[in-house]
Amino acid sequence: MIINTERFQLRTLTTKDATDKYLSWFNESLKFSKYISFAQKKVNIGDLIQYIENRENREDVLFLAIFTDDSQHIGNIKYEPINFENRSATMGILIGEKEWRGKGVASEVIKRSSEYLKENFGIKNINLGVDKNNIPAITAYKKMQFKVVKEVNNRLKMRLSLK
Repeated sequence: MIINTERFQLRTLTTKDATDKYLSWFNESLKFSKYISFAQKKVNIGDLIQYIENRENREDVLFLAIFTDDSQHIGNIKYEPINFENRSATMGILIGEKEWRGKGVASEVIKRSSEYLKENFGIKNINLGVDKNNIPAITAYKKMQFKVVKEVNNRLKMRLSLK
């Protein structure tokens, strides 16, 4: 499956995408990876492949790799789980390549992929959890119209209502 945005191509993430470069996104710095639950422990290629395999072919998961127009894999966006009954999806996003952070990738990719979920599955709400100390992410989500709906411990639950 492929979804195009203005600058990027989103396609289903596969185990072929589990490269050393992708793995380095989790192991590069504690400052960055402390906000990613998968990166709370040291991971290896086998862990990464298993993580992807566990999500392949599941109807309640949309796991997409983000590629530039020159085919550079720069990050991923994942909706898991997608709850078809209450028309909601829980989102996570990772912009792994440092030079692409802060360049509007997240907003462009979230906008288009959430439109896809709405158009194809009738999804009405996108939920996410974010560490309340991850100020850059919170600021970006608020600009995209996500609202804080709950605070538990050091995490904020945010929701985007699709119109």
